[in-house]
Amino acid sequence: MEDSSLVMVDANAKGILGEYEHDFSIGSHDEFVILYGPNGVGKTKFLEIIHALSRLLAFRLEKLPFDSACLTYSDGSQLSVERRTDEEEPSEVSITFTLARPGNDDLVWDYIDDDVVEFVRKHSPYEQLTEELWQDPSNGEILHFDEIRALYAPRIRTLKSGQNTVPAELKAFVSRVPSFLIETQRLQTDERKRRDEPQWFARSRERRQARSRISEQAQQISSLLNDAQTEHSRITQRLDRTFPNRVLLAARQERALDASAIRERYDVQNDFRSRLGRVASVSLDEELSLPPDGELESWALALLDLYLEDAHTKLEPFNELLDKIELLEQIINGRLLKKDLAVTDKEGLAVVHSETGRRIHLESLSSGEQHEIILMIDLLFHVPKGAVVLIDEPEISLHVAWQLAFIPDVRKIAELVGFRFIVATHSPQIINDDWDRAKRLGPKEVPFE
Repeated sequence: MEDSSLVMVDANAKGILGEYEHDFSIGSHDEFVILYGPNGVGKTKFLEIIHALSRLLAFRLEKLPFDSACLTYSDGSQLSVERRTDEEEPSEVSITFTLARPGNDDLVWDYIDDDVVEFVRKHSPYEQLTEELWQDPSNGEILHFDEIRALYAPRIRTLKSGQNTVPAELKAFVSRVPSFLIETQRLQTDERKRRDEPQWFARSRERRQARSRISEQAQQISSLLNDAQTEHSRITQRLDRTFPNRVLLAARQERALDASAIRERYDVQNDFRSRLGRVASVSLDEELSLPPDGELESWALALLDLYLEDAHTKLEPFNELLDKIELLEQIINGRLLKKDLAVTDKEGLAVVHSETGRRIHLESLSSGEQHEIILMIDLLFHVPKGAVVLIDEPEISLHVAWQLAFIPDVRKIAELVGFRFIVATHSPQIINDDWDRAKRLGPKEVPFE
């Protein structure tokens, strides 16, 4: 993994579930840390607190059971949060963020509750079903509170003259070390179809249609390949328009070009074309045929050099994407039994029986197979470079052999994408040979295994 100019090196949270204090350290050049311990000590909550603090998600921190938390970074900066509950009115919670940077004054932001619940009760059709779920009685539509907040909080902040806006310096700081949380439940998602309805806020109402997460992931990979193809076409048109003039200009220039280096570049590029042709229906230029071994005249070297340079530029949109696709196929096909997964631009993901060639629908894969594919796709295609990835209970639905391979596989992905990761687990098999990277949470007297 490439070094980052700023990385998280320590995390601490106090008062988790009202009684636990958890912390861990990760060296600035270390790839990962594993957190383990018995059930009920708040491993998942610890990850959620780190994630919410890293992204300044005050409304999530309001609901999490803890008192304070602090993240320390490689430059000595510390981002902390205090969560205080009113003793007389326990439902009243205040959140204060503090950014302490060496050589700078502390930056403090007191989050002001935007009263979404009260506002929605008064000014929307939604009625509260549970702490997290709200329903519109007129059509039966049910929304999670996070969705309610996403709909109404921006309008409340506007009405309150932006008093809850995150300070620009604070926002800029956390953007340098993004956080990505992979939660335990990964199989279901919601596809929203919008239909316009005139209302006081002139907003569009959302209806929800259940859709499997793995189908959504397949569509996203297909879109990534199609986007790369579109960019390839754009670059091709631009370069081809000017190619004749540039060939003439290159032929007039006196440049010392190495024929063996030209041939080597040609072979490398043809190999890339062959790999790419397996996953994408890319309209590639007709390949130039190199003459048999022997001397190439200077004009031919100039032409081939320019041709190869243009072809490299045209194929650039696929470089990183193809590496990720091949690693995904390598990892998943090393795990599936009598099944082969292939990535294509048309379907995104295709699975066939390795002996009969019969197509296997993605939703008919076992929950363990789906969990593993979804998790690896998240890590490969959704995590931004330089992020800290928080993975909660990766052992869910995985048999022992897959658990043993988990950390080695994620390390390969982390090196390719460029992230560090924290894993919370109940499984000794996930830890496997990496006990030197593992930190126990919770009472020592309670057995783990």
